[in-house]
Amino acid sequence: MEAALNIDRRKHERHGRMGLLVRVCGQQYEVGNWSMGGFLLENYDGKLSTGALVTVEGIGCSATQMHDVELPARVVRMDDETVAINYLGLDATAYEFLVDALNQCGRMRNLTNG
Repeated sequence: MEAALNIDRRKHERHGRMGLLVRVCGQQYEVGNWSMGGFLLENYDGKLSTGALVTVEGIGCSATQMHDVELPARVVRMDDETVAINYLGLDATAYEFLVDALNQCGRMRNLTNG
């Protein structure tokens, strides 16, 4: 079954209230705009290009430690110094972290926690 698209035609709602940190190509970046499907790097000054396959090596937030992950991802769009990256898959660690981050943003309630 295909996931329904939200009002702005996105499969996953964007979130920006909690600063997400990612490590890509050995560099750590703060991400202000993110979803369960990917994230946007602003002020990016690197060598990635649209269509490039990358590995997200770490994920965390300013309030927690960085979790080591190996998430396959793809650069889907670039504008000047902005890069949009979509996950090609999430491992259990990344999925759990993102669900917890969404819960902290108040956007999603984890039904297993009551």
